[in-house]
Amino acid sequence: MPWYTSFKNLIFSLRGITEHETFDHPVAMLMVISSVNPDPMGAIMQLYNPNVPSFTIDKPYVDTNILRYYVLLHDPQQTTLEHSLDVFEKMKKSFGLHCHMLTLNSRPQTTFDGTDSLSTKNNTDQTDDSIRMIWQNELERKAVIDHSLQYYTQQLSNNEQDQPISFSPSIPSLTRSSSSSSIATNPSSSSSSTTPVFTGATTQTFDLTNTPLDQEEEEENTLNSNNNLINLDGNLATSSIEYGQYLTMDHIEKTKIMVKELVTQSMIPFMERNIQHWNEQVAAGRRGLTGRLFGASRRLFGTSNSRNPSSQSIQTIPSYSRNLPAGTNTLTIYPYGAPEAQMRKLADYAFMLRDYKFAQIIYDTVRRDYATDKAYKYHAGTQEMIGICFLMMNQPLTSKVDVDRNFELAIQQYLGRCQSPYHATRATVIYYELLKSRRMWKEIPTALVRMTGEDSDLRSALFLEQAAHCFLRAPRPMIRKYGFHLIMAGHRYAKASQRNHALRCYKLASLVLEDTQWSVAKSHVQFALGRQSFHLGHLEDAVSHFVHVLPDAKQTAPQQIAHIREFLFIYQQYASKMGIDPLKDTLSNLGIPIIDDKSIRVTLSNAQPESENQDEWSVMERDLLEANIEKGYILKSKKALALQQQDDNRVICAVGEPSTVRVELYNPLQVAVTLSEVILGCQYRESIQANKESLNSDLFADQGMIDGTLMPDTTDTFDFGDFELQKLAQVSLDPLERRVVNLTIVPRKEGSITIVGLHYTFNDLVHTFRPFNKKGKRLNNTKEERMTIAYAPDRSLDILVTPPMPLLDLTFHNVPETILSGEVVQAVLEINNKGNKGLTSLRLKSNHPSFICVGHPEQMDQPIYDCDSKDENCSPIDNQIYDPSVISIPLPSEGDQQNVVQPGKTTLVPLWIRGDRIGKYTLKLLFSYQSEEENSAIAHRTLRYTLHIQVTPSLKINAFTRPCISATNEFILGIEIENLQSLTPFDLRQLTATSALWTITPLSIDLNSEQDVLDKTTIPSRQTTFAYYKIKKSETLPSSPSPSSPEAWTSNALAKLLSNNDSYDPPPPIELMVTKIPFVKFFKRLLYNNLYCI
Repeated sequence: MPWYTSFKNLIFSLRGITEHETFDHPVAMLMVISSVNPDPMGAIMQLYNPNVPSFTIDKPYVDTNILRYYVLLHDPQQTTLEHSLDVFEKMKKSFGLHCHMLTLNSRPQTTFDGTDSLSTKNNTDQTDDSIRMIWQNELERKAVIDHSLQYYTQQLSNNEQDQPISFSPSIPSLTRSSSSSSIATNPSSSSSSTTPVFTGATTQTFDLTNTPLDQEEEEENTLNSNNNLINLDGNLATSSIEYGQYLTMDHIEKTKIMVKELVTQSMIPFMERNIQHWNEQVAAGRRGLTGRLFGASRRLFGTSNSRNPSSQSIQTIPSYSRNLPAGTNTLTIYPYGAPEAQMRKLADYAFMLRDYKFAQIIYDTVRRDYATDKAYKYHAGTQEMIGICFLMMNQPLTSKVDVDRNFELAIQQYLGRCQSPYHATRATVIYYELLKSRRMWKEIPTALVRMTGEDSDLRSALFLEQAAHCFLRAPRPMIRKYGFHLIMAGHRYAKASQRNHALRCYKLASLVLEDTQWSVAKSHVQFALGRQSFHLGHLEDAVSHFVHVLPDAKQTAPQQIAHIREFLFIYQQYASKMGIDPLKDTLSNLGIPIIDDKSIRVTLSNAQPESENQDEWSVMERDLLEANIEKGYILKSKKALALQQQDDNRVICAVGEPSTVRVELYNPLQVAVTLSEVILGCQYRESIQANKESLNSDLFADQGMIDGTLMPDTTDTFDFGDFELQKLAQVSLDPLERRVVNLTIVPRKEGSITIVGLHYTFNDLVHTFRPFNKKGKRLNNTKEERMTIAYAPDRSLDILVTPPMPLLDLTFHNVPETILSGEVVQAVLEINNKGNKGLTSLRLKSNHPSFICVGHPEQMDQPIYDCDSKDENCSPIDNQIYDPSVISIPLPSEGDQQNVVQPGKTTLVPLWIRGDRIGKYTLKLLFSYQSEEENSAIAHRTLRYTLHIQVTPSLKINAFTRPCISATNEFILGIEIENLQSLTPFDLRQLTATSALWTITPLSIDLNSEQDVLDKTTIPSRQTTFAYYKIKKSETLPSSPSPSSPEAWTSNALAKLLSNNDSYDPPPPIELMVTKIPFVKFFKRLLYNNLYCI
C-alpha cells in the first residue's frame, strides 16, 4: 500500500546523530582537494588539523577516532595529468594509502591537452539525462528542505508567544510535537532555548500524528518538481544551477571505483581493526562469569570515590534542544571513551559487517550494564538490536517468544521512560518488516497492535490496517479478525481526519460482514460509512449507507433517534443538491417498516381473514372439482381451465368487486415512526393469462408517488383509470408494534392487475416504494432443484378480473364454540349474493362430514327429534355409495328461477352440528358456486370458511346382548350408561333403534310407572345407570325375500358377472325399521338439559 510505504520511508528518512546508538556516527571523513589549488598540501593540512574539530563530531558521545580518506580531484580542462599525478604522489607519501585521485570535468574543453581531454569533443552539454537524474532529485529535495528549515528558523526567531508555526505554504505543515523525543540531540550549552541551531547533520523531529497522507503525496510532488525551490518568504524560485552537465559515463564509472576502494580497502579494514581492538581490550574482560562478578562487586562494594562520575562513566549534561521531551533539559550519555560506549560501538560495527551472532552477544553483554546504570534509552536500544540480530541470522528461530519479548521491552521503554515515540515507531516498523520477510504473518499483528496507543491516531490506523492484512495472509486466513482490525483502523483514520482512508477501511470491513448475522457490527460499519461519505461530499452514498442503519433493532432508543435525525438531515441535503422532491421521488430499499412478503394476502370482501394450511385447502378444492365434474355441475371441457386456475392460485375478482390486500407492518425500532400517504402500487394488463414467470417487482423500485383523482363522496379512494385504490392518510407504528393494514383495490376493466408494492412516506419527509417479492413453493422435483434453492413463480398477487359474477357471502348463526359429545345443535346458514349475477350450483365439501348435516330451507322450523309418542315405522334408505364430504345445498326457487339466489338476495338454510368425537376440531368448509350465465373466463368460484369447535365428554355407553330363554328369535339387550360430567345431570328423553329386521321394547323400565321412569332415566353427575330391553324380529316382515331386496339384487349381479353380462342395474333402497321409545311424556320438569339420542 503506497500510503504505508510513504510512512515507512518518512520514518527511516528522519535520521541523525543520537547518543544511544552509533549507526549514524561518522566512520570515515572524506577530505577532498582540487589539483587546481595552488597549495594543495597546505590546504589538506588545514583540514587535517585536529585542534579544529568538525561539526559532526563536536559532541561528547561521538568518537573522534575516525578514518580520514583523501581525494584529489583532477579536472583535465584546468590542469595537466602530470601535475595532478605529482600532487597525488606527495599525498600518498604524507598520508598513506588512504588516498585516491578522481578525474571529473567541471568546465567545457580548454586548451589543455591530455589523455583525459579526448573524452570531451565540444563545449556543449555532453551528459545524458539518465546521468543527471542520479543526483538531480536528491539535490532538489535537499534544496527544498534547506530552504524550508531556514524559513522555519526565521519564523521561530520572530515568534514571541510560542504559537504553532507552519512551513512555507507550498510544503505540508509539520507541527513540532511537544512530546516527541530527540532523534538527534545537540548538547552544546551555547544553543539558545528559543532559537535552535540548524546545523549540518542535526535532524529536527516533527509531529507525524496530524500530517495527512495526501499531504505527503503533495510533498512528494513538490520535491520532484523541476528546479522549484522555496525562498525564505515562501515564494517559489527556479534554480539556474545545473550540476554534472559535463560528466560522462566514464566519469561515473571512475566514481564508482573510488567508492568501492573506499569501502573495501579502507573503511571495512578500519572497522575490523577497531572490532578486534575493542574486543580484546574491552569486551573480553566483561564477558564470562568472572567479568560479571567483577562488574557487580565494583558497583556494589566500590568506594565512594569510585562511584563518583568520571570522564569515562555515565554523565548527565544540560541540553536545551526542543527535541527533548517536555519538561526535560538534561541528557544522560556515555562519553565515547567509556567502556559501555565502546561496547555498543563494537556491537554496531559487528552488525554493520553482518556478524549478527557476535553482535547479539555483545548487545546482550552491554545490556546488563545499561540496566544497572538505569540508562533506559541505551537499554531500550540494545533490546531492540538483540531482537533484530535474532531475525537477521540466517537460521531458524529457537524461540519466537524471546524475540517478541525483546522488542516488547524496547518499545515499552521507548514509550514509557524515554518518551520517544519516534524510536518506538521505528522499532515496530523494523520488527514488522523482518517478520514479513520471514512470512511470520500470525506474529505480526501482536507487534503492530502494541503501537496503537492514543498518542497518534494516524500511526495507530496504519498499523491496525497492516495487522488486518496480515490476518488475511496467514496460512489459514482469519477473516473475522481481518474485518475487526479494519474497523478499528477506520475509526483511527477518522479521528486523524483521514476520511478517504477511513472510508476505504470501512468498505473493506463491510464486505466481510455482508453475509454474517452480526447486525450490530454491520450497523456500526454502515453508520461510519455514511458519516465519512457525508463529510467527503458523497451524499448519495451516505444516504445509501444510512438506509442500512435504520432497521437495526439492537440499538438503544437514543441511538435510533439520533440515526433517524441524521438520516433525515442528510437526505434533505441530498435532495436539495440533486433537485428532487423528497415527497414525490422514491428512495429505494428503506427498511422501515419491515414487511414479510410471505404474509401478504389478497382476498375478496367475502373471505375470512385467516387461511392456513394452504396445501390442505388445495387438495379439498381439487376433490370438490372432481366431484362437481362427475355430477355434471361443471363441464369436462372446463376441467383444464379450473385446474390451471387452481395451480396458479390467483384471486378471481369480477369488475366492480372490491378486493382487500392484507399487509403486515412491523416496526423493529424502539421509537415510534409515522407512515403517511400509504397506497398500493399496481400494474394493469389486458391479458387474463397468468405470467409464466414471477413479476420482478424490483423493476419498479424507483417508481415515484402515483397520483390519482379523488372519487366523489369518498375521502380515501382515488381513481387511476383501470382501477381504484384506497390511500391511508397516516399510519402510526409504536415501538416494536405489528399492525395489519388492509388496503382496498376495485378493478374497473377486465384483464389482470398485479400488485407490485407499497408506496408510503416515512416520517412525512421521505417517500419510498417497497416492492413485493413473494416466492412460490420450494421446488424439489428434480435433482437440480434439490441441489439448488429454486422457487416456483408466485401468482397470488396477480388478480384475475372477469366480467360480472355472483359473489357468495356466508354467515353462520347459533354455532356454539363448545358442545358435548353426541349433542346435536341446530344452526342457521345465511347465504347472501353480493355479486351482480344470479348464484347457482352451490356445493359444500367438509373435512369432517360427520359433524355437519345440511337441511332444506323448508325444514327451518322443524324440531330435531319427535319425542312425544312411541312410533314404529319403516323408512327406505338409498343403497348407493357416495362421498359424504361433498353435498349440495338446496337453494330456494322463485318463479322460473330454480335453485338460484338473485343478486342482492338472502336465503336461510338449516344446519345441524353434532359433536361426533371428543377433542378440538377445525371444520374447514369449502363452498363452490357458479353464475347463472356462462362465463368463459373461469369454471367456478370457491369460498373458504372455517369453524372452530371443541367437543367435551358427556356419556359413556356400553351394550351387550344374550339370547332370551322364554322365546326364540328374541334377545336381551343390556345398556350401561355413565355420566362423565362432574356437575351436570342428564335425562334420557328418547331411545331410537334402527334395523332392517329387529324391533325393541323396554324390560327394566315400567313405562306405566312415572316414578320408575324417573328413577331409571335420570343420570346424576359421575353416576351410572343400567337398563334392559328385548329385541325381537319385526312382525311386518314378509316370510320370503322380496325380489327387490338387497339379497336378491346381489344374487342377480353375481349371475350377470358369471354370464359376462355388462349391464348394470342400480341397487334397490333398503327398508329399515325405526323404533322410537319416548320417556319425556311421563314427567314434567321446569328445566330440561339438552337432548340426546341413543
